[in-house]
Amino acid sequence: MTTTLTILTPTYNRAYILPKLYASLVEQTNKHFDWMVVDDGSTDNTEQLISEFIADGKINIVYIKQKNGGKHRALNTGAQSINSDYIFIVDSDDYLTNDAIDIILENSHYLKEKNLMGMTLLRGYAPDKVIGEKYPEDFMIKNFNQVRYNMGIKGDKAEVVSTKIFRETPFPEIPGERFMSEGVAWKQLAHKGDSLFINKIVYITEYLEDGLTHSGRLLLIKNPLGAMLNAKLAMTKEFSFKIREKNSLLYIAYGFFAKKKVREIITESGQRKLVRVNLLFGWMI
Repeated sequence: MTTTLTILTPTYNRAYILPKLYASLVEQTNKHFDWMVVDDGSTDNTEQLISEFIADGKINIVYIKQKNGGKHRALNTGAQSINSDYIFIVDSDDYLTNDAIDIILENSHYLKEKNLMGMTLLRGYAPDKVIGEKYPEDFMIKNFNQVRYNMGIKGDKAEVVSTKIFRETPFPEIPGERFMSEGVAWKQLAHKGDSLFINKIVYITEYLEDGLTHSGRLLLIKNPLGAMLNAKLAMTKEFSFKIREKNSLLYIAYGFFAKKKVREIITESGQRKLVRVNLLFGWMI
């Protein structure tokens, strides 16, 4: 029987923290899900640890190991191998509230009935302390880009997406770059349909010193082509002027980090007028 939901966890050298996520999955009040772990070339004992979890037989686990290529490539790999209708992306250093799967499955019928791209719930520092902001309405149906960017709802969120749509809209894989902001995928996924927004914390995040969040800006500088793409996608007219202006500056700045010529930065932007006006300010950044 095909499950409706797969929890997709990309991981790299996180054997020391994975048991916390595993324990939260074992404690779920609804166990109608699969857990897929995509190991992005770990050199620690991740493979042995997951083998032990599988041997426990408490939840359905699929383990895939690949050559190190970055989180976005691991997510692409997982999406291509998943048989369920929906993907719930959960990082290896985080964990879920006991009722997370119950809440998602209880509301998954809306996704099919309303032909939605996905469902976005809340993350918290704790079950009662939200990260960033709540949505202005509970069970709101709107476009992801409108809510997360134009409405400016801040903070990491818990995202469930249609497997079919994710497969059709994978992360671009740029040779030589091993990091790409998840915003690249989500900005494009938003073009596939609206999302359901639920004001319920189901996902607990602890920002670790060795996590991607702590090293985000440096990773963008080291992977500037992906950073340029992320900014470029937020320069179109579906976004507010403030968002377009900010991202044009970032696009230009990362263009210089990528050692692009000024002409290339302008012509590849798709927004020549906006980039020309902000070229000097982007260079200063």
